Amino acid sequence: MELLHNIIPTSSPVFKQLDELAAQKQIVVFSGLPGVGKSLYVREFQLIAKSYGRTVDLIQWDVARKSFETDFINKHFPIQDGTVHNGFKLIAGKWLMDEVSLWIEQHWDSDRLLLIEAPLVGHRFIELVKPTDDKDLEMHLASEAVAVVMPIPSSEVRAKIEAERMRQVKEDAKVWSGAKPSVMLMLWKMTCGIANEFGKDIDLSVQPPYDSAIYEFVFKKILQHRNFVPLIIDEVFEVPQESEDALHDQESMKADAETADHYGQMIQESYTEDAINEVVSNWYKN
Repeated sequence: MELLHNIIPTSSPVFKQLDELAAQKQIVVFSGLPGVGKSLYVREFQLIAKSYGRTVDLIQWDVARKSFETDFINKHFPIQDGTVHNGFKLIAGKWLMDEVSLWIEQHWDSDRLLLIEAPLVGHRFIELVKPTDDKDLEMHLASEAVAVVMPIPSSEVRAKIEAERMRQVKEDAKVWSGAKPSVMLMLWKMTCGIANEFGKDIDLSVQPPYDSAIYEFVFKKILQHRNFVPLIIDEVFEVPQESEDALHDQESMKADAETADHYGQMIQESYTEDAINEVVSNWYKN
């Protein structure tokens, strides 16, 4: 098997796990918190799958979400201070589920593979892992042919990621790629808060230390209706410095303007602002 430009050594347990998934699964979703290398693993996985001769259809949150920045949607769901309006998340999620349903109808049991980068956090493509009323779609998404892969760095690897992020991204930066260090810490504290709702007792009066077991515990609960595959990262790979955009494939599937506006109008007519915010705030609840 010939691999071109792979960063993860073929001797790595991480590579071997990705290789097995690439050979066997129909739909693979990479999810999790910012700063764990989702985009990198998506790219590496794509190379592995293609080495098996498989055609890979790709959907990435950051590429798909931008396609919904139309005049109509921006008017009703404006981006403020660089923050995506919660309405965008419902629009993108509705579009995604229709695309996944169509893909399953057309390509299930073929050699094609659907690869999705879905952060889930904060209601970013969370619809993929929530039970759906569509029984046929739910049967497929809950099957063993679908895997939701979550890179989970060890404490040592996470510390190195945080240090590298602090070196690369200043808190007062006007232009940056990836999550700022403060955002990574904030999201980790949020994760610990969710863990407490699920039965843990973590002190949130201070910044809680990263704990891979807590990370896995929380998302195993969130992903209880899907085939959850923890990808344990306990080694640091030599990654060439690239912008975040370079890790996002612009060939990734996205909506055209007319389609985007269709979904925008659907959400605009179906939800009040308060209803949108309530749905998004409960993203982790099944």
